[in-house]
Amino acid sequence: MNRPRTILIALTAVLAGAALSGLGIAQADDSTTSPSTIVVNGTDTITLDPSVSDATQQASYQTALGDALTNASQKASFIASQIGATLGTVTNVTETSDSSDLCQGPILYAAGTAKPGRPTTGPAKHKATVIRIAPISPISQCSVEADVTVTYDMTPA
Repeated sequence: MNRPRTILIALTAVLAGAALSGLGIAQADDSTTSPSTIVVNGTDTITLDPSVSDATQQASYQTALGDALTNASQKASFIASQIGATLGTVTNVTETSDSSDLCQGPILYAAGTAKPGRPTTGPAKHKATVIRIAPISPISQCSVEADVTVTYDMTPA
């Protein structure tokens, strides 16, 4: 009989301790506030001749990337001014574009027309289709695009 009573007392002490420690944690977490931020996307596109060198493509991409960052900054400044806030420092930048295959080409496109052919011999008598393919022309330009997402701190009005 003494053993169940000891277990009950021990269990009560454990539960009471857990409840009191949970209250302490809740009070500590209550004092934090989240910072105000502005998150914007920036983009830029540069059109190139697809026959330019890889070095020129990469240089053009880096130019577009810089312009995308400038675009994001201008958007963030505009938004902050519209809501009466002060724009702070950059806290995060994520490049969302793919710079691995900028101008791989030429990319060829084909257009065609179809017309019925002569009937085939045999029991089903299906008509064959002849496809005529138009001349293939390479693309004359390609686009190098850079995209970023930028997070700024801000001080609300």
